[in-house]
Amino acid sequence: MAIFSKSKKTEYDLPNYQGESTTTAFERIIFESLQTDDDQYITMLARDLIDGNPLVLNFEELAPDPANKIMAFLSGVIFTLEGQITQINKKVFLFAREQEFKDGSLKQFIDEYKE
Repeated sequence: MAIFSKSKKTEYDLPNYQGESTTTAFERIIFESLQTDDDQYITMLARDLIDGNPLVLNFEELAPDPANKIMAFLSGVIFTLEGQITQINKKVFLFAREQEFKDGSLKQFIDEYKE
């Protein structure tokens, strides 16, 4: 159920079953070491974000141009979802919708692994 306020901010409920959360955001993280900037692959990553799966993407093996293409595209997706991008280290980033931060598991992950 979405609740809309005058500032156009959207608030979401975490998935639940009989009042209990089914999984934490941390349990839904998809870890990817990027090797290509193929359009179908990038679109699949965007679909994962839209479906509520946070992404931890490692850009180490990509050249700057393909890395920038992916970052630009997913930044647009994150903007649309009112989410955020958190840099874990120089070439590793977490992409997630704002609602994925509500259970605290992503903050704990970031605190443990951020350099």
